[in-house]
Amino acid sequence: MSVASEISPSPVQSAKERRMTIPSPPTLAKLLAAALLVGLALSTPGFLSRPSLTALANAMSLVGCVALAMTFVTLGGNIMSFSLGATASVTGIIFMALLGHGFVVAALAAVFAGIVITALQGAIIGALRANPIIVSLAAYALLIGLTQIVVGPKMDAPNLDYQFLKGRIGGIPISFLVFAGAAVLAQLVVTFTRFGHELLLVGSNARAAEAAGIHVTRVTVLAYALAGALTAIGGILIASRFGSADMQTARGFEYTAIAAVLIGGTAIGGGRGSMIQTFIGMAAIAVINALALLQGFSMEFQRLTIGLAVLAVVILQGLGRRN
Repeated sequence: MSVASEISPSPVQSAKERRMTIPSPPTLAKLLAAALLVGLALSTPGFLSRPSLTALANAMSLVGCVALAMTFVTLGGNIMSFSLGATASVTGIIFMALLGHGFVVAALAAVFAGIVITALQGAIIGALRANPIIVSLAAYALLIGLTQIVVGPKMDAPNLDYQFLKGRIGGIPISFLVFAGAAVLAQLVVTFTRFGHELLLVGSNARAAEAAGIHVTRVTVLAYALAGALTAIGGILIASRFGSADMQTARGFEYTAIAAVLIGGTAIGGGRGSMIQTFIGMAAIAVINALALLQGFSMEFQRLTIGLAVLAVVILQGLGRRN
């Protein structure tokens, strides 16, 4: 064997190196989209002003916790939940109803309610292998109907104990700090706990995970329970923002949350993704909405843009799986 043949890479090695150095078309598309968004943001007058950035942070925090909750559901292979918006409204109502007993009592009760609501759905999905979308739609209808019958149309705050959540620390909205902290903690759970590892395995292939000795139902229930806790935190932030809560408060938030999860790059089929990606996806949606507002575009245009972005991500994920 000659020295030249020993030194020159084999065709297989060259192909591997090219795949490692040249980004795939989906990755290139994401990079170009990110560069375009940053360029538009920097070139839009008023975007970098303090009021604009504060409004951006507030917008992210209100829906952000629901998006983190949706990520737990999606990572576990259950696609999405259409009941999280209603759950945020219900927990916001509970928070406002019990605020007269103190902020801590009201917040803990709201979080507990969120955990119970979603964990029950997770138990049905995990134990009975029920369709997660159908279960979430049924839960949505039940939450809307029962809350309207028991509570009524609206729940106002009995005091101002929640007002500190509308404040700032170092110029940064407290609600945004809560959202960012929740994202970090949720990411730590996914990355460094046994549950997080099992969640990704179940999301990738539930049958294979079960064959490997993982209790799929337990993982599913815990994923939904954590989603409920995060949704309740979002419900508290939303109710505190408006000083009242009703079943319309978080209406449609689940759709924005789904968009943030997908735009962030979490696989729609589960098993791949992260909370940090959802945080980035939420930031992208907030930037798009802020730019549209500053440019004078209507709410319909904002929704159209987000819808096109989600459609593009789904197509890119499909292309990525084929490649």
